[in-house]
Amino acid sequence: MKKFMKVESEGIFFQCKNLIFQVSILLLFLSSNTSNAQVYSTTDGHANFHAKMPLNTYMGKSDQLQGSINFETGKVAFKLSVKSIKTDKDKRDEHMYELLEVEKNPNVLFDGKLMDDFNFDKKGNQTVKVSGDFTLAGTTRQISVPLELVLVSEGTIQLKASWSLLITDYGLERPSIVFIQVNDEHDLSVDAVLKEN
Repeated sequence: MKKFMKVESEGIFFQCKNLIFQVSILLLFLSSNTSNAQVYSTTDGHANFHAKMPLNTYMGKSDQLQGSINFETGKVAFKLSVKSIKTDKDKRDEHMYELLEVEKNPNVLFDGKLMDDFNFDKKGNQTVKVSGDFTLAGTTRQISVPLELVLVSEGTIQLKASWSLLITDYGLERPSIVFIQVNDEHDLSVDAVLKEN
């Protein structure tokens, strides 16, 4: 009887040991497959716009860009408070907020998806296209933008992007200063450090 119990306990011990080994292998496999599938985000990215007009230009700047990229699902979402954008002239800022109807449309929004994969094992710049809905002053349009992404260090990605838009495409009138109208085309850019959540 003792011999039988010893054999049985050894069998149970072997099964437990085998199960622990299999679970360890499974966890190792899962961790290697999900290590590059995290969400990276920012709460203090930089966003700029550049407006041109004959004989003059001006910029709007903000350091309150918020957003994230989910490298598992490809979802990209960013927002910027309109009132965080400053042009270095209070009167011009007030006019801009009025033009964008800031009380009704407090944020500029982007909601899209990565069209290319980001390689976490590659060093240096990678250009990854993103497509989605860009909403300005309550009007939404589909855009595609190339993102420059760099894995700066483990858990940190530098993001840069730039593109142009026509403000009249978003139902906005071209502002004028002393009867000289600002160009329809505005250049936009973002620069942000994304941290792994």
